[in-house]
Parts: sequence; structure tokens; C-alpha cells
Amino acid sequence: MRRQQRNRGAFLTRAAAVAVSAALMWSGQAALAPVASADARPPAPERPGMPSRPGMPEGAQMPGLAGFPDHPVSVDVGDAPPGTEGAPLPGAVNLEDHEGFDTGGLMGGLCAKGPNKRVEGAFNNETGEFLPKGAYVDRKGHFRPDGPWETVRGRCHFPVLGAWDHPGTQRRITAKHRNLGTGDDYYEFTIAYGTAFDATTSTGRSVSKTVADDIFSTTKTTSHDHSWSWGFAQDVSRLRAMIISPCTEVWLSATPIRRTVRVHPVFEVFDHGFHRTAERTAGDDWRVADDGSRLLFAPGFHIDGTADRLLLDGTPDLLIQKHQINLDDDLCA
Repeated sequence: MRRQQRNRGAFLTRAAAVAVSAALMWSGQAALAPVASADARPPAPERPGMPSRPGMPEGAQMPGLAGFPDHPVSVDVGDAPPGTEGAPLPGAVNLEDHEGFDTGGLMGGLCAKGPNKRVEGAFNNETGEFLPKGAYVDRKGHFRPDGPWETVRGRCHFPVLGAWDHPGTQRRITAKHRNLGTGDDYYEFTIAYGTAFDATTSTGRSVSKTVADDIFSTTKTTSHDHSWSWGFAQDVSRLRAMIISPCTEVWLSATPIRRTVRVHPVFEVFDHGFHRTAERTAGDDWRVADDGSRLLFAPGFHIDGTADRLLLDGTPDLLIQKHQINLDDDLCA
């Protein structure tokens, strides 16, 4: 029986911006338990339309999904974040229409390795918990369905939904300079800033740098005369001369224009084992779908890669602002 689709979780606020010195900002490393070298017993026979990939070594690159490139050569940049309601790939099954557990958390576990990496593990159809094969075998002593636990093998794809530009966080990019005299002061400020990039998920799950690079490093964005700076952090320093009014303190801040590319993970099932119940074998359940669909997604789980927007000369696109405060007359000559 198809469950009512649950409310989508609100997408977490992204934070990160230009740094005074070059920096990479990552929320953490996604850790996976080691994968066992062999099954406790051979998997159950596969049903038609669910072919396995025998002989594929752990971590090896597999052929892309026919007709659906993971990383388009270029992605058009829109004015707002793209929606996540529809299927990211034709024929993909919305797990939230079928399951009552946290489907976004399950997709985060299934796709933690990144694009085209072989995934073997088990998930709990009551809680949504996912365990890599090694961790599951350590807990259960075997790799086969067990009560609410369903075993699965497959890989993840990361189709791009779109990209958009937005202001980053304003930061001071110069030292503060005081003019304590009674006349104008000519001063050269040293402007220092650096490009930065980071990846976040809609569920708060961390994404490792390696996985984020696998997802976003081959993605190109196009919009008139701008690009984005994914994949490198570069310090930029320059001088800017200014006239400082008497008895004032002056500094400069910058607001970078950031570019975000959103991908929506899709899990491609190779084979799948579960205890058959009336509910799990109902005609509208994804486990026994007549069309043999092998693609799963959760609307509540997507990954955003964010980096500075660049000008044609390769420097970040910054909105620079002058700040000036008046000093106490007693401080000035």
C-alpha cells in the first residue's frame, strides 16, 4: 500500500565565503565500515530485470548509466535553486511514496561512496538505517535478509538538477587604518581574499572531500562571462589606494558572489533480497514493480556544491564596500 508522502525537510542554510587566507571548508569525512571479502552464503536468485555485475572489484569504475551522463559538460545557471520534487532520472522510483522511514537518510548512506562505486549493504525497512556489508556481517554474522533488514547491491548516480548564483557572507578584507591628523591622508590598502569551495547536503550529512571532488570536479557551469572556482583555492592580493578623511577610521569588506550546483542522487539497484510479506509484494510496491525499475531516489536528499563565482581574469567576483567611522576629536591632532 502506498504511504502518504511525508513533508520535505527544510534545506539547511549554507555557510561559507571568501576567507582572508586560502582555505577549504569541509564539514567532515563520511566514514564507511570495511567491506567483507565474501558472502556468508550466495545471494538469493535474481528476478528478471535485476542483473548483477559479477567480477567487478571493490572500488572499480563501472560503465555509466546509458543515456544519462552523471556530469554534463556544462550546466546552465538559473536565477533560483531548482526544484527537487520530480524524478531526477526518468523512471526513478520515489521512495517516500512507499516507505515510512527516513528515506533521505537511507539515500545518504547508499550514496556515501560517490559516483559509480560498487555499493553492498543492508537497510532496515522500519528505521531506514543503512549498514555497509562489512558492518552488517559483523552485526548479523551473515549477508542475507534478516527480519526488517533487506540486502542490496548497486551504485549511485548524481544527475545535476541545475545551478544558481547568490551572495556569500560579507567579510573584512583589509586592515583598519586611522587618520589622526587634521587633513586628508593618502593610504594604500592591501586587499587579501581567497577562493573557497564546500559541499553540503539537505539532511546535514557530511560529504568527504574525495566524494565531493568526484561529483563536482567535472561539472562546468556557464552564464555569460562567469565561471566557478570548484577544485582550487587561490590567495589573491592587491593594493587599493584611498584618500582617508581626517579623524576617521576606514577599512574594506567584500561580499563574494557564490555559485551552487545541485545534484540529486539516484541509486541503481543491481540485486536485492528481502523477506516477502503481503505489503512488500503488493502490486504497487517498488520491490516487485512489473516494469523492473532499478532506480531509487528520495526527494528530501540532495547535495549542493558551492564555490566562488569567477570573473574572466580568474579572480573571485566580489562586491567591495568601504566602511568609515568618525573618531573622537580628542584622539586627533
